[in-house]
Amino acid sequence: MKLRYFPIAFFILFSVGLGVDAFATTYEIKIPSGASDPNAPYFWSEKTTGVTTGEITIHPGDSVTWENADTAFHTITSVTREGEPNDLFDSGFFTAGEFYTKQFPELGDFYYFCSLHPWMNGVVHVVKDPGSVKSIKGVASGFSQTGVGFEVKYILDSTLQQTVDVEPDERTLTFLITGETQNEQITLILPTELIENPNTVWIDGMQTDFDTEVTKTGTKLIIPIEPGAKEIKIMGSHVIPEFGILTMIILGIGVLSAVMVSRSKFPRF
Repeated sequence: MKLRYFPIAFFILFSVGLGVDAFATTYEIKIPSGASDPNAPYFWSEKTTGVTTGEITIHPGDSVTWENADTAFHTITSVTREGEPNDLFDSGFFTAGEFYTKQFPELGDFYYFCSLHPWMNGVVHVVKDPGSVKSIKGVASGFSQTGVGFEVKYILDSTLQQTVDVEPDERTLTFLITGETQNEQITLILPTELIENPNTVWIDGMQTDFDTEVTKTGTKLIIPIEPGAKEIKIMGSHVIPEFGILTMIILGIGVLSAVMVSRSKFPRF
């Protein structure tokens, strides 16, 4: 009887595990043929970029795979900045066609070299992931002239709720962060037609300083945030067009009502 719950439990465990590493990336660095020669033109070759310095920048949770395409044995051994082994990781000897993979969950600079060929050295820079460019479409659709609304673009390691609180009277827009963010800032690009001259920002009710830049697509705001922040409220000198679609409907109803009242007072003969 208990076995009926096994698929559900397995699915939950799989989903939790998937959530941790779903966005992790593995980068590949090849050790080229002839790298054991100190006079070789280069000792490393990053697969995607072709960078040959052995230096790579990744984000927490990403992995680096070093593949040995040389005929000699090599190692990937962690060292201090000064080149002294520090026992953080060590591949041991691996030969042609073999590889070594190391995941880097923590921030920092991780130096390494080949213990057999010390002139072969590099560093893995693990930096905070700024996130990718995402967008919210249809913002203030009930107020825009077309009824389609506006598109707000942002950069964050988490996501913003698709529903944005638009308050024309208060001249504010309120965004909610749906997931857990570890970033120290969020970048928002706000169309000028949606909000003019954004001049005040609150993070979880606390006013904060921010940087702005006028672009072709709107105003870019770079706002510092604390990890775990949830609410971002932005005030401008004006929010949404003065005569949005909702205003036009109300105005139209008012005009029609006036006409009907006028006709009722002055019937035709």
